[in-house]
Amino acid sequence: MMRDKRVLFCVFKPDKMENTSKMRELFSTSYPKFLEIEEVEFKCWWCDQERKEWGALYVFQSKQALEKYVASDLWRKVVPEKYGCVPTWVSLEVGAIISKKIIREFEGSWQDD
Repeated sequence: MMRDKRVLFCVFKPDKMENTSKMRELFSTSYPKFLEIEEVEFKCWWCDQERKEWGALYVFQSKQALEKYVASDLWRKVVPEKYGCVPTWVSLEVGAIISKKIIREFEGSWQDD
């Protein structure tokens, strides 16, 4: 049910922000791992070069699944080591979810200007 779902909104502010092409490259290596996490129904990566930050928005099937993820070694150790900083994050209630396109592979999924 919709009311059981939770959003994880996270922001990374690394000491050195890579250019967007490099960030796409880094994100692409995470895509297979993301597909393995059944409890995640949606994920959108974003970059803001002006603010020198990037992050992601996830939709989890439940609050318990989100809490399990943020307590995992993947989130607490692997992700900060890979990206060079610990993200700030917040768990939010889900509103409407509208998707016009389903993407099942990383290649070609990055939205360009």
